[in-house]
Amino acid sequence: MQTSKILFRIVTLILAATLITACSKEARKGRLLAEADNYFKAGNYDKAKLSYLNVLQLDPANALAFERVGAMWQDEGAPLRAGAFLVRASVLDPSNAQNRIRLARCYVAMGRFADAKNEAVKVLEQLPDNGDAIIVLTEAARSKEDIEAAGEQLQKFPKKNDVSFYLASANLFFRKGGPAAAVNALRQALTVDPKSSTAHMAMGDLYLFQKDQKQAGEEFKKAADLAPVRSIERLKYAAFKSATGDAEEVRRISTDITRQAPDYLPAWTLLAELALKDKKYDEALSLLENVFGRDAENIDGRRLQSEVLLAKGDTKKAVEVLERLDQTYPDAALIKYQLARAYLQNKNTNQAKV
Repeated sequence: MQTSKILFRIVTLILAATLITACSKEARKGRLLAEADNYFKAGNYDKAKLSYLNVLQLDPANALAFERVGAMWQDEGAPLRAGAFLVRASVLDPSNAQNRIRLARCYVAMGRFADAKNEAVKVLEQLPDNGDAIIVLTEAARSKEDIEAAGEQLQKFPKKNDVSFYLASANLFFRKGGPAAAVNALRQALTVDPKSSTAHMAMGDLYLFQKDQKQAGEEFKKAADLAPVRSIERLKYAAFKSATGDAEEVRRISTDITRQAPDYLPAWTLLAELALKDKKYDEALSLLENVFGRDAENIDGRRLQSEVLLAKGDTKKAVEVLERLDQTYPDAALIKYQLARAYLQNKNTNQAKV
């Protein structure tokens, strides 16, 4: 009898301890999620990312944490890093259309157009009037068959007076070799929404295609002024000014971005490029540490690092950087080309031929 009471007490204590531990774990997860959400909404991506990763240690199946980390990597201009998190979020929450849109945009950035198309189609099956999905679908359409299929989807799109319809139409007109029709579609988009940064950026691209640099620059600037601090619009305007030789404007734009969003990696890379052009090699390498501290294998950052090292005469270290990058991204033709150049500069002709 006494033994039974003792066993009962032991079992009761074990159950109580288990319950307390479970409650404690859930409470900690709740606190971390709230903390992460606050950082995310405030735009403090460095701290938000860390908090969401802590959530995933406690709950490896938390779809929101995967989605948010992926979204932040994407906003920071790192689609390769974003993709893995967004894929996992999509597996855990297949009905999340916004996550699929983000994943599709990552696929477009990586050149995986078939995968981007598949994600966009899934969203349109779920939400036939989703404007982001129809835009991404037309961005991913490269082959004649895909362009025709995207055109059929566009005809089914119900919001034919929406900005997204005109943007998607412009994409297809341009793919079919009709820049004039594309310009007309973009003008209609801007009539509907004069503050569409996407439409202004697309108009800038078309003017640039037509070799009208003045008009292109004006449109890129409008797009940049209307877009969030972490955006392809601001990056494209900076790249345009760099191509026209306006280094001071590039410096101003990039410095302003890093001040407001120090986690936006492409802006640090632009500043490092300016330092390289000025032959300030140590400054360029120092600026790139802001990239590697957040993304150790950032492909653009490491490529630029290798260029700086080659310019500095440190070919051995440049080769090491590119070899490591080639192992991380074995299908990147540009990396293989730069590695071959580095081998030649390092007087290693046999490896350069391979």
